[in-house]
Amino acid sequence: MKILAIETSTYAGSIAVLENERILGEYYFDIGPAHTEKLVPSIDWLLSELAIDKSELKAVAVSLGPGSFTSLRVGISTAKGICYSLGIPLVGVSSLKALAMNLPFSPYNICPLIDARKGEVFVALFRSNRGILERVLEDVVVSPEELVNLIKDNTIFLGDGALLYKDYLEDNLSHDIMFSPVNINFPRASNLVLSEIGKFKEDWDDGYLYNEIMNLAPHYLRKSEAEISKEGS
Repeated sequence: MKILAIETSTYAGSIAVLENERILGEYYFDIGPAHTEKLVPSIDWLLSELAIDKSELKAVAVSLGPGSFTSLRVGISTAKGICYSLGIPLVGVSSLKALAMNLPFSPYNICPLIDARKGEVFVALFRSNRGILERVLEDVVVSPEELVNLIKDNTIFLGDGALLYKDYLEDNLSHDIMFSPVNINFPRASNLVLSEIGKFKEDWDDGYLYNEIMNLAPHYLRKSEAEISKEGS
């Protein structure tokens, strides 16, 4: 089964094509907000490089967030368009879970952090059970002060939020903590598939296909600036 994966939750986007659990190709681009303009051409380019026709795709995985409002909308709408046109399943995955999958065998709790701006971070907690991630904390948005109160055990941090608040966490946490290498601080598209591989082995009926494609929505965790402005007007 060939699966396309689309990850656009941060300013560093990526796409991948997998055949079951084998990564056939993956393309990563850290070029800021404009990466969404390259999404569709990049998908076409990667498929061409792999000599894969879109009709060969059997499912699509897409990051649901939390993350950048605009980037998530572009990624999800692109994924929906592909799935609708081909009549194939769409699976949404937490961008924080995809990020945590960069460290699937950590002996410490895994804490992915994505910068949420405004002095806050998107955060979740996972533990590894023989390479399978088990969720300890649901996706939430908190201040660094609130984050410190959530950490109860030895923890490894990763993500652009970990880079941003590294000094603060080192100064305010008494537990044994670590920080991931710089090269794995962004979610990878391939991890969207690998973290939910069981779902891609299920049988989907037409009702599931329609409902998932039509109803899948970004997990923002907080309101956008436009929504806040509208409520205040």
